[in-house]
Amino acid sequence: MVSDTSRWNEKYAAASLAPALRVEPLLESHQQDIDALPEPRTALDIAAGTCHSAVYLAKCGLHATALDCSAVGLGLGEQLAKREGVAIKTTTADLTVTPLPTGPWSVICCFRYLDRDLFPQMAAGLAPGGLLFYRTFNVHHLEKATAFNPEYVLQPGELARQFSTLDVLSLSDGDDPGENTSWIVARQPA
Repeated sequence: MVSDTSRWNEKYAAASLAPALRVEPLLESHQQDIDALPEPRTALDIAAGTCHSAVYLAKCGLHATALDCSAVGLGLGEQLAKREGVAIKTTTADLTVTPLPTGPWSVICCFRYLDRDLFPQMAAGLAPGGLLFYRTFNVHHLEKATAFNPEYVLQPGELARQFSTLDVLSLSDGDDPGENTSWIVARQPA
């Protein structure tokens, strides 16, 4: 059986540097909230892949750390950061066995990755007033992607329950059958 790390390293070894920075719409739509964060401004990009979110947050003036199991993907992210004129820190870690780096973080983001065991660490890792950005597939994704593992999709209402200690700024929690992703933007109470 091929490990997740090997599978992702192979995928990224066959990839090339993206021609342009791809910005997650949730980050872009909350640019003013990100800009208003106090110093020290730090960001943790969980399951960062090729680090587009970390690079974007670095361009917003945050000290960004990208965390992923694939050193190859993180290497592409370092090239992207250099091309975009910013620096990011990269850390290779298997998120199924390694706890998240301790905060507090001004921003924690995670896109297209689901490990429910990380939810409490995400909430606890935010600085007072810190922002969480999270989006991944929900149960409606299984209608089109029938081979997708149902363990890796969110159920309706799951994000609101998991992050109930945070103040919600934006939420789409799987109630709309036309949406195949669920997301939350939330703030750690001051």
